[in-house]
Amino acid sequence: MIVHNDLEALCSRYDGFLLDLWGVVMDGVRAFPGALAWLARRRAERKPVWFLSNASRTTAATTTLLANLGISRELHAGATTSGQLAMDALTDPRGPFARGAIHIAGEIPDLNGWPAMVTARFTAHIEHAALLVATGSFPPAELTGRLTPLLDALDKPMICANPDRELVFGGRPLVGAGMLAQRFAEAGGIVHWFGKPEPVIFAQGLTQLRKLGTRQVLFIGDSMVTDIPGARCAGLDTLLVTSTGIHRAALGARFNVLPSSTRLKYFLRGYDVQPNGVVAGLT
Repeated sequence: MIVHNDLEALCSRYDGFLLDLWGVVMDGVRAFPGALAWLARRRAERKPVWFLSNASRTTAATTTLLANLGISRELHAGATTSGQLAMDALTDPRGPFARGAIHIAGEIPDLNGWPAMVTARFTAHIEHAALLVATGSFPPAELTGRLTPLLDALDKPMICANPDRELVFGGRPLVGAGMLAQRFAEAGGIVHWFGKPEPVIFAQGLTQLRKLGTRQVLFIGDSMVTDIPGARCAGLDTLLVTSTGIHRAALGARFNVLPSSTRLKYFLRGYDVQPNGVVAGLT
């Protein structure tokens, strides 16, 4: 594992990039200034960037959010979201999830691009549901209250539309739908996961970059739970962002400043799959 102080030198070895969004490029409320400059340089070099995001939003809704934060369509080649993959499963007429009432476990989707053919199936009554869908994020104090009714519905399958267990939104720590799904699975429920670290989202991103002629691809993410293991399993070179994302507090890092080498080594010992390199943030 290499600590990179010269990110541009590293990027010169690659002709395409797969990037996480939350914690790498933005925090849901603002885009990181260094990330905007980094994206602009890749555009000038004609090196495509494709975003892979664990977000319950559809791809179209995510693209709109990015544009509202100043990350224009010219700065990236596109995006694949866990929410879009879940939506595709819910609307595939040949699949097992296209019919039946849906109970939302987590945050009810609001203006995030979910089509009426799906939202029309929502039911507030878990006993009437054929399927549970874990979405969104919420304050940590709400976890137990949201989990309790699910434990009486372990016979129902669950789709997890956002596998993140925790995230930071506008500087505020939140619990992700992935934590609900994890607890549901630990209690004996069956969960169908969409998004990182599952291989499908990486395969889709790579396919899109290959269509644009890329051969050497670098993945950049901030999570040692979803990003790095999934990307390594996909055979990608990986770069962990330490100081703008989810592990910043655990690493005791200031924003966009590398943690101490001692703190970093101690932190990484807790994970079986290691990144190829680390960097403070996109600068």
